[in-house]
Amino acid sequence: MKCQLLLLNLAMILMAAFIPINGYAEGVPSSNYLLDRLAPKDKRYSTMLHALELLRQRSAKVVVETGTSRMGDKNFVGDGGSTIIFGDWAHQNGAVFFSVDIDPKAVAEAKAVVEAYGQSVNVVCQDSIAFLKNFTQPIDFLYLDSFDFETKNPFPSQEHHLKEIKAAYPLLHDQSVVMIDDCGLPRGGKGLLVIDYLKRRGWKVLHSAYQTILTR
Repeated sequence: MKCQLLLLNLAMILMAAFIPINGYAEGVPSSNYLLDRLAPKDKRYSTMLHALELLRQRSAKVVVETGTSRMGDKNFVGDGGSTIIFGDWAHQNGAVFFSVDIDPKAVAEAKAVVEAYGQSVNVVCQDSIAFLKNFTQPIDFLYLDSFDFETKNPFPSQEHHLKEIKAAYPLLHDQSVVMIDDCGLPRGGKGLLVIDYLKRRGWKVLHSAYQTILTR
């Protein structure tokens, strides 16, 4: 009987280690948010995992994304599914996540999936630059992934993302993280001008693969 009680107490202690405190998933490994979404061999996996670790380490409370997952949860391999991944993380960690996209169809697809995350997730149909200019909260984590990149005509996408970072820059602080998608493409991908802009202001590349992460 005593052995059974000891085993029961031990089981309860082990379970308690993984019970969220104040409703937050503090015991959940970052890789869990990628399960059945991104495979370890995926071109975005290493960077997304690194990003999730930074969100946890820096106790991020406000996460902003430009460019919503246009097919909701149906195309993680192609689009990365960041809206669902970051939305899930925000919901489970007491943060708030904003995703903005100018395409009403993309917004509707994403909203249908993330509505389960309640008020933790806000998907907004608006021009991303205008949205960032009117945003008033300090941004802990900024993910830039709007305006499709074309190898033969890279400048419109690169210049758009540069305008985004300029609009958001006053809201970034010493612990902020910036991540840009589609950098591992010819001619610098989406992040060419953004990376140069931030590096000139003392930011450093923390992780560079298909996506790039920068911190102060």
